[in-house]
Amino acid sequence: MICAFCQQDVRTPCHTVQEMQQRAADHIDRCENALRRQGGGSHPERAPSTDIGSGGKA
Repeated sequence: MICAFCQQDVRTPCHTVQEMQQRAADHIDRCENALRRQGGGSHPERAPSTDIGSGGKA
Protein backbone atom coordinates (compact mmCIF):
# COMPACT_ATOMS: atom_id res chain seq x y z
CA MET A 1 0.00 0.00 0.00
CA ILE A 2 1.30 3.48 -0.80
CA CYS A 3 1.79 5.63 2.30
CA ALA A 4 0.29 9.11 1.91
CA PHE A 5 3.22 10.63 3.83
CA CYS A 6 6.38 8.98 2.48
CA GLN A 7 4.89 7.94 -0.89
CA GLN A 8 6.50 4.50 -0.57
CA ASP A 9 4.89 1.09 -1.01
CA VAL A 10 4.76 -0.24 2.55
CA ARG A 11 2.90 -3.01 4.35
CA THR A 12 1.51 -0.72 7.08
CA PRO A 13 1.29 2.93 5.98
CA CYS A 14 0.91 5.78 8.44
CA HIS A 15 -2.64 7.14 8.73
CA THR A 16 -2.03 10.27 10.81
CA VAL A 17 0.75 12.80 11.30
CA GLN A 18 1.08 11.56 14.89
CA GLU A 19 1.68 8.01 13.68
CA MET A 20 4.33 9.24 11.26
CA GLN A 21 5.97 11.30 14.03
CA GLN A 22 6.06 8.26 16.32
CA ARG A 23 7.69 6.14 13.65
CA ALA A 24 10.16 8.94 12.92
CA ALA A 25 10.99 9.01 16.64
CA ASP A 26 11.67 5.28 16.35
CA HIS A 27 14.23 6.11 13.62
CA ILE A 28 12.34 4.71 10.66
CA ASP A 29 14.10 6.46 7.79
CA ARG A 30 11.15 6.87 5.44
CA CYS A 31 9.09 8.48 8.22
CA GLU A 32 11.94 10.76 9.30
CA ASN A 33 12.31 11.95 5.70
CA ALA A 34 8.57 12.52 5.32
CA LEU A 35 8.50 14.47 8.58
CA ARG A 36 11.34 16.70 7.39
CA ARG A 37 9.56 17.35 4.07
CA GLN A 38 6.46 18.44 5.97
CA GLY A 39 8.49 20.80 8.12
CA GLY A 40 8.11 18.71 11.27
CA GLY A 41 4.55 19.91 11.83
CA SER A 42 2.82 18.78 15.02
CA HIS A 43 -0.83 19.11 14.02
CA PRO A 44 -2.65 15.76 14.05
CA GLU A 45 -3.96 16.01 10.52
CA ARG A 46 -5.02 13.05 8.40
CA ALA A 47 -3.20 12.20 5.22
CA PRO A 48 -5.08 12.30 1.94
CA SER A 49 -7.03 9.09 2.05
CA THR A 50 -5.91 6.17 -0.08
CA ASP A 51 -8.64 3.96 1.35
CA ILE A 52 -11.09 2.96 -1.37
CA GLY A 53 -13.87 2.47 1.17
CA SER A 54 -13.79 6.13 2.20
CA GLY A 55 -14.22 7.42 -1.32
CA GLY A 56 -11.01 9.41 -0.97
CA LYS A 57 -12.38 11.78 1.67
CA ALA A 58 -10.35 12.46 4.80
